[in-house]
Amino acid sequence: HRDSHEFPQALVPGQTFSARVVLDQCAYRVPAGHKLRVAVSTAYWPMIWPSPEPVQLDLAKATLKLPLRPLAKGNEVSFPEPEGATPWATETIRPTSSERHIDRDEKTGTVTLSITDDFGAVRDLDHGLVNGSIVRETWAIHPDDPLSATGATHWTQTLSRDEWSVRTETFADMRSDAESFIVSARIEAYEGEKLIFERDFEQTIPRSLV
Repeated sequence: HRDSHEFPQALVPGQTFSARVVLDQCAYRVPAGHKLRVAVSTAYWPMIWPSPEPVQLDLAKATLKLPLRPLAKGNEVSFPEPEGATPWATETIRPTSSERHIDRDEKTGTVTLSITDDFGAVRDLDHGLVNGSIVRETWAIHPDDPLSATGATHWTQTLSRDEWSVRTETFADMRSDAESFIVSARIEAYEGEKLIFERDFEQTIPRSLV
């Protein structure tokens, strides 16, 4: 949103607009002769859902303004010794792991990103509760068709202590057309291996300047 997040306004094709973008701060001293590269993109899939049709963006002119800090003369700031709480006493039951895979379908052209993040399982040594979770994500899109974008997640959350255990399985799928986002979701709750609760959700959300 070039002017404000509270009152976003649509862009007009072919019209030139001025925009000021505040970048994240980076504590780095640029040596003489080095260059900084600023990349501007019309898409950031799958972090940001794509526009309903391909976008062309032209830059008329741009400037990059950097803060300039004079070299410090000695230690200008001194901090006291940090305070810290007693470390959390845990036992690792299942170690963490992470996987990323990209698949390109040579027949259809669809590109699929598959993500598995196993956050492991740990036992709290103070009260014995074991907490674990795993998330799986699948993001697919055809490079020439923004409306082909789909996203799916499956999250497993577990809790157990001694002889009892509970877990939830949550699923969410998202797609879109030119006017709306379409979301479907499901939750399942288990006590041991017995399903004790389930619910399905469906929602269509109108696109607004997206």
